[in-house]
Amino acid sequence: MADAPPIDLTAFGFTPTEGLVYGVLLRDGPGTGYAVARSAGLARANAYAALEGLVTKGAARSEGERPKTYRPEPPAALIARLADRTGGALEHLSSTLHALSAPTTAGYVELTSGRGILGTIGHDVARASVSVVLLAPADAYPLLVPSLRRPAASGVRLELGSTGVTETPVAAVRTVPAPLGWPGEPIVMLVDDRTALIGARLNGDVQGHWSTSPVFAAAARAVLRDAGLE
Repeated sequence: MADAPPIDLTAFGFTPTEGLVYGVLLRDGPGTGYAVARSAGLARANAYAALEGLVTKGAARSEGERPKTYRPEPPAALIARLADRTGGALEHLSSTLHALSAPTTAGYVELTSGRGILGTIGHDVARASVSVVLLAPADAYPLLVPSLRRPAASGVRLELGSTGVTETPVAAVRTVPAPLGWPGEPIVMLVDDRTALIGARLNGDVQGHWSTSPVFAAAARAVLRDAGLE
């Protein structure tokens, strides 16, 4: 059995074997089905099925014929594709739920992972109709490009900032100082002056809170204004 680190892609519609094989491709580089089967400790039929599954789902590419060579998609590209795919599914679910539900009190959600915060930001940004004001780590912006394209094309006001230097193909990202006394890298979002997220990344840990509370939105607005973004 290969000693590639386990990669759990099951939450995104992949099988455990596909996650294992993707990890082998990342570690060993491009290979034939036979080579991947040996490295992964799998029967050749199972390895080929996993490889073709990765190709179908956009996590790998095949080249040549008899034998085919399989090449993994870079992790950043895979994450961007998954963010775009899950964002579309969340958008559809959100529209359906909003159409069915009656008005409710302000929501308040604790977020305890980078993936959770990134998904929440992407969902709200993609649905923006008036404005998006965002302060986020530089490495978050490439992953948010699919979500930013829709509001950018619709004329939504985008005010983007980061404490690091970065850029996107859809809108400028200003480099701004970190808020005074902030623990780690700030993550602050205000969408349509209505939904807000306040969080931070510190020593690799990401945590934050999201809310539709007017008070929470006002707090996010104050932080963003101090950073020169609002």
